[in-house]
Order: sequence, then structure tokens, then C-alpha cells
Amino acid sequence: MKPEEDYEVLLDEHRALLARVRAGGGTPADGAGGQEVAGTSGDGAVRVVMRDRRLVSVVVSEAVQGKPRREVVDLLLEAINPAVRQSLALSPQTGDPGPDLAAVGTGLAEAAQEGGQALRRIQDAVEQSMAKLAGKAEVRGDASPQYVDFLFDEALEVVRSMRAALGSDASAPVTGEGRDEANEVVVAVCRGELSQVALSGFALQMSPGEFGRAVQQAVNDALTDWERRSAEATRPPLDPEALRQLAERAGAVRRQSMEHLTTYTNSMTSIMRNVDQR
Repeated sequence: MKPEEDYEVLLDEHRALLARVRAGGGTPADGAGGQEVAGTSGDGAVRVVMRDRRLVSVVVSEAVQGKPRREVVDLLLEAINPAVRQSLALSPQTGDPGPDLAAVGTGLAEAAQEGGQALRRIQDAVEQSMAKLAGKAEVRGDASPQYVDFLFDEALEVVRSMRAALGSDASAPVTGEGRDEANEVVVAVCRGELSQVALSGFALQMSPGEFGRAVQQAVNDALTDWERRSAEATRPPLDPEALRQLAERAGAVRRQSMEHLTTYTNSMTSIMRNVDQR
């Protein structure tokens, strides 16, 4: 980082600290501050630093000036959203979004399907090999992988149970909004990340330092509003016991799959030894 950029980062952090003191937040004691996380995009065109769920620095290079509005927004989202998600994970609060259950369910279903298909492909290949050996060697053993369909159906049942137990929250997602003092940058935060960034024509004409400070203020205001709304929102409680049972069931399917693969591998090894001995 260039010296002038180091200075601007330090200056931005002092501005953020001053704003926190004016807001009544006080000066954090030494070592009391949270862990910092950083985000970057466009080969350093936008660099951000977050601490305690708030942006403390937004540094925008001169290379961003003159770019189309959509491209600037994409650079901001690419740099800020990963930092926001990581900062929220480091300092969780009431109302923070939980895991993406739909993605978890989809991933588990895909894994179950791919595992079943892989075992069936192995079975087909072994059966073809044994057919070629027919009449040439006495082959003893069972070539079929036992319980493939059972394991596949059981894994999919775990997915269905998980979605039924955890997918009952139909409440609308909470959205927080924030803007800078001049209303040149408007930000919306939903589900723990920036969902929308609106830039005025004048915002794109600001100096990099002014623009970075406007983005920082808008994002932090949106995060504050989102946290407040999320904490106040009423959601149906999740059943910890249901979560525990589903986790145990998914673990059992995994153990059964590994045990089956081990048994099947040992069986195939025994069959091939019989072939070699003939």
C-alpha cells in the first residue's frame, strides 16, 4: 500500500472513532476492539476494513472514477459483502441470519444422488468384468453393492425432514436502509449483506476520499437499521431437539455409507483374489 493510502486509511479510522464517540459509543479500551476483517475488489480498486460489524475504512482508488455506475456498484458489493458476512460471523447477535437451509438441503440431496450413482456405476463395471470372466474362472462372491438404494433413500429422507422441520419460518426478510448525509449513496442490507446500492450522478463525481466516506456512512447506517429491525422482528423459534435429531440422522447415513463402501471393497478384493488363484 502506498504511503498516501496508508494515511487515508488511518484518517478514515479516526473519523469513524470520532463519529462513534459523538454518538455516545465511547472510546474502546486497548484490546477491547473486535477483530478486523478486510475485503477488496478490482485488483485493489476498492478496499474495505470492518471491525465490530461496522466499516472503519473504505478506500477507493482513482481508477474507479469514470467507470459506469453498474460497474462501480459491483466493485462495492464484491469488496464489502464478504467482509460484512465475516464480521457478522465473528460477532453474532440476535436477529442475524441463520444458515441457508435451502442450499444445505440441495447440497445434501446432490451428494446423496451422486453417491448412489457412483455405487451403481461401480456395480455395472464389476458385473461386466465378471461376465467376461464367465467360463474362464470360477468366481465366488457377491458383486452387488448392498443397500445402495436404502442409503440413497435414507439420505433424501434426511433432506425432506430437515426442510420440514426448519423451513417453517415464512416471515418476510428484514431490510435495513442507510444513506450518507447528502443522500448521494443509498444502501439496503438484507439477510446480513448488502442487497442494493444506489449511487447518484454526483456521487460518481466525488473525489475517491469523499466517495469512500459516503459509502462508509451509508453502509454503517444500513447495518444499524437492519440490526435494530432484526432484533425487533418476531420469528417462530427453532426446535433445538429437532436440529440435534436431524444431525444424528445425517451422521448415521454417512457412517452407514462408509461402512457399506468398506464392506463392498473387502468383498471385491476377495472376489479378485479368487480370480487370481484360478
